[in-house]
Amino acid sequence: MKSKATKYKQRTINVWNEVAPFYHNRWAKNEIGPFSVTNDLIKSARIRSGYTVLDLACGTGLVTKKILTKVGKGQVYGVDSSKSALDIARKWVGKKQNMHFILGDAETIQFDTKFDIITCQYALFFFPNAQKVLKNMKKFLKKNGIVAMSVHGKFNVPYFDSIL
Repeated sequence: MKSKATKYKQRTINVWNEVAPFYHNRWAKNEIGPFSVTNDLIKSARIRSGYTVLDLACGTGLVTKKILTKVGKGQVYGVDSSKSALDIARKWVGKKQNMHFILGDAETIQFDTKFDIITCQYALFFFPNAQKVLKNMKKFLKKNGIVAMSVHGKFNVPYFDSIL
């Protein structure tokens, strides 16, 4: 018998697989709604040329695409559990040698690579075990690395913070 968390994850994946095209065309591509603040997230991350960056729950790739403009020859990894969203991201971002899109679960994914920066835009609340995701972020981060995420604050007003 599947746990509540497993059922929730599967429902969430099914929803995102269905709504990703609409979501991308309506919100992400036009940088409106929750994406109107994406540039602030990127700025707070302090991404530099040569960095290795992980974008957790990358969705259709808006944050990932902006990260690519900052890293130069650095490496960018975008992880999401929605195949539909990743298909859109791959097409929209285009094929780049330093871009790696991975179908995976932020609670269970493993990396041999350590990251200078990890971003996560408006997604932490989707994970049944957000604490596990945060622990993974810490495990994947280089010493003195930065986690930059946007979350909904009080009254659903977006705010930004960096955890050093």
